[in-house]
Amino acid sequence: MQFNHLLMAGVSLVLACTPGERARELTFDFRYSAIFENEGHLEAWVPIPSSNSVQTITRLHVETNLEFSLVEDTLYGNRMVYVNTRLNGPDTLSVTFRAHRKEAAGIPGDFSPREKELYLASYRLVPLEARFSDIADSIAALPGDFGRGVYEYILAHMTYDKSGPGWGRGDANYACDVGKGNCTDYHSLFNALVRSHQVPARFHIGFPIPEGREGSVSGYHCWTEFYLDGQWIPVDISEADNNSERQDYYFGHLDERRVDFSIGRDIPLPLGGHDDVVNFLVYPYVKIDQRVTQEYATRFTYQVVD
Repeated sequence: MQFNHLLMAGVSLVLACTPGERARELTFDFRYSAIFENEGHLEAWVPIPSSNSVQTITRLHVETNLEFSLVEDTLYGNRMVYVNTRLNGPDTLSVTFRAHRKEAAGIPGDFSPREKELYLASYRLVPLEARFSDIADSIAALPGDFGRGVYEYILAHMTYDKSGPGWGRGDANYACDVGKGNCTDYHSLFNALVRSHQVPARFHIGFPIPEGREGSVSGYHCWTEFYLDGQWIPVDISEADNNSERQDYYFGHLDERRVDFSIGRDIPLPLGGHDDVVNFLVYPYVKIDQRVTQEYATRFTYQVVD
């Protein structure tokens, strides 16, 4: 038996990159598959994307022989497929959808007092400690825009390097101490610094869409936004560090070749227990017989649509 679920959502306004210039756009089909193999009682949360101001998600289907429901977390509203059933043999859960993504610049918006508190909060791996306040204060004392100053500080301080233990967790202290890591580490340090200066910031994670018409996606990508003068300003520091000729671009812009899956850190999983809280949500969170496991496989593919 196969279950399918269809969700539709509208599109919101996005600002063009500069006045009079039309933002670039990309439409693509995406397949996200999680393959479960171990027998036992399976409990799993698989993220699914939502439409927002720069992406529209349509034709969303969940394909699996497993019974499932759709849930969302209570803090950020991230959506997930939730499975809670006996697994008697290998089975696959696939999420397919069509995404229409626009190049992003400053995104107009506001937030409630509760959301402001959330985007200024201290997280487990993005703490608000005196060391970050001291760095932020020293950047703010320099001439020029504070957000750009933090961006330049991290470009100078960090190197994209996934060697050794500790990288990839989005640990602001690790990024500050070691000065290397991947996109999670870059943007966790950025968020720690700007939040220490009472500037709201929010963490996004999803997948890059490689150049080409179709193919596989090897892994996730993340970025952040900070709030200034009624707009969310997007920042992708790790891409800027890997593409030095585009360092000006990636402060205040995001290219269209990506898809956003979730927002936030320390995300409580709906219908889960007290300890079922994820650092960030892009890969499945899986439990077999009530024990968290990494023993599953994933596969991500895309195809550009004309």
